[in-house]
Amino acid sequence: MLNEHDSDELRKQVYSIITDEIERARRDTAIDKQYLKRKDVIKWTGVSGSTVDKWNIPVHKIDGITLYSKKDIQKFIELH
Repeated sequence: MLNEHDSDELRKQVYSIITDEIERARRDTAIDKQYLKRKDVIKWTGVSGSTVDKWNIPVHKIDGITLYSKKDIQKFIELH
């Protein structure tokens, strides 16, 4: 059995670990992003870069950066 202080410390550590892992999962899945770079599209959809290129999804180019809309990707996948 843990005393109250040790129990509180353990609870804080577990909470910290869980919130850190949730944040990492959100970042890794790009859940909060509306636009993705090509490498993130590949990671998010689980397909190869050549497959992404074949999909012919509209892109947005800003200062040399190519971005894909998650909505466009989802719409394409749902239609095919």
